[in-house]
Amino acid sequence: MKKLLALVLAGVMALSMVACGGSEEETPKSTIDEILEKGYITVAISPDFAPSEFKDPSTGEVMGTDVEYAKYVANYISEKYGKTVELKIEEMDFKSCQAAVAAGAVDFSVNGYAATEERMQNYICAGPYAVISAEEDTYHGALVKKGLKLETAEDFKGLKIGAQQASLQYNLAVEQLPLDEMEEIELVTNLNMGAMMVATDKIDALITDSGAGELLITNNADLEMAAFKFEYESEGNVALVNIDETELGDLITEALTQSNTDIDYDTIRQEMVDKAVAMGVEVN
Repeated sequence: MKKLLALVLAGVMALSMVACGGSEEETPKSTIDEILEKGYITVAISPDFAPSEFKDPSTGEVMGTDVEYAKYVANYISEKYGKTVELKIEEMDFKSCQAAVAAGAVDFSVNGYAATEERMQNYICAGPYAVISAEEDTYHGALVKKGLKLETAEDFKGLKIGAQQASLQYNLAVEQLPLDEMEEIELVTNLNMGAMMVATDKIDALITDSGAGELLITNNADLEMAAFKFEYESEGNVALVNIDETELGDLITEALTQSNTDIDYDTIRQEMVDKAVAMGVEVN
């Protein structure tokens, strides 16, 4: 009888251990655990805006200041957890980068994003990073044909403007211009295309920052930056993380916050400008 009881107890214990083991296996892994297990973290980048993100024409390598910050995130995670984590770049257009983050197809995205109200409602805005003092001679405004006077928001009534979808400039236009009395915003895939549309009268103005605008003017003497300036104060850039990935968002924020101490933005920006120029890549 004692032997039978011992066998029954042993069987019960064995079943309990199997059940416990099965329960542990069914516990879902966190995204950070998956990153550590895979050995890489994925970032979505649109390499069409040097020196922030651009591609080496001869090798196809994606580089830029934002790429350096993304690499820093991967290295930070490696050091924090004592496991090698490499950066895997997923190249796609600007709009698709944000869609990929929202769909969970990539871990995060860096593309010079500003922490707009819309983005903060739909993503975790990790950071900020590359925090610099706003320069008085740099602003967000409108690239127009010479002779078109735009000094106030009211001057845009009846005009057709262009902007990159989901960009900071697009959001500023939506927030500060009288869109109900204007034609629908024309979406452009890149600033060169937008400048050409202004030059050929397909749109009246391209919403852009003055730094990019001045470079576009060098290729078209008929264009100029209008006097109008959007109200905006730079507070650095942010990385976009899926809104449900709180733990990952906190980790990337932690890394990017530290990057402001470890990375000299002005230095790496100049390095990337020099590289882009040497490769014949247009610098914005």
